[in-house]
Amino acid sequence: MNTHNNLWEARFHLNMGRINGLVKLIFSGIDPLRATKPFQSDGARADILRTIVVFLHATFEDVLRTMARQRITAAKSQILDKIPLVGTSRAEKFHLGALNAHRGKTVDQLINESVENYLDRESFGSCCDVDEILTQMGLDTAPFKPLYADLDQMMKRRHRIVHEADLPSPKDSISAPWTIIDDFNLSLWLLVVVTFHTLLRVSIDPAKELLRWYLANRMKAIELARQARAEFIALRNQPTDSVRLTLQNVDAKLSEMTAFIGPPSDEEIFSIWKKTKSPDDDTTDEQVRAMIVASHDNGKW
Repeated sequence: MNTHNNLWEARFHLNMGRINGLVKLIFSGIDPLRATKPFQSDGARADILRTIVVFLHATFEDVLRTMARQRITAAKSQILDKIPLVGTSRAEKFHLGALNAHRGKTVDQLINESVENYLDRESFGSCCDVDEILTQMGLDTAPFKPLYADLDQMMKRRHRIVHEADLPSPKDSISAPWTIIDDFNLSLWLLVVVTFHTLLRVSIDPAKELLRWYLANRMKAIELARQARAEFIALRNQPTDSVRLTLQNVDAKLSEMTAFIGPPSDEEIFSIWKKTKSPDDDTTDEQVRAMIVASHDNGKW
């Protein structure tokens, strides 16, 4: 049903929709999922939040693998040299006999199978791994680096949840509560993964002005979210009389952040159209404005 060009898009939107379903469950008002204490979650509510972290990391890995499958198979020799031949364990010279199991296959089939096998076994536990796979895909990694610190933090928390059941230490038998700082972190990670996906799309097709608009706004939202988190964490070191002011500042930053993650206004859509208008396009400004308003009224923006 999906072509190679939109498969990774379809999978990403499917998985983010599933994550959104879990987030909605948290706020559904079901008794076992209600917050029982201020600024923290326990029991099933906390564990669903932990599940969201794991699912978010899986979504992030999937979008990398799916895109890599499409791009590495067409990569240059120096990239393919690092991919083991399917049926072998290391990327190195192999004996002619290793090809015996692949008689009748074309070179393209063998390259595709080797890349598929390599990526099926590849995991992304740090941004060093992410940087390497982006390089193998032929992408400039510099624009992605501002997202690495938050992605690394998400990966470490996912590892702790999956491999240590999110228990504080090997000697503990009681799980720590999920705190409001964890809420801040998860909200930021959700935004970072969506922004990473947008950045991938822009890196592949820089001419898409609408994507570039979303990317610029989401990067601004990430910075505001980081600032709000830092100010909230600093509350513990502030005197009581300054706590209210700090909370007001945090609330203002979160409100500003929310504005940056929304869709473009009608005027912004018009500006984007003006930038991308081809010389032979005889559509008038008035016609375009009318179409934008109609699309906006129909819920398309």
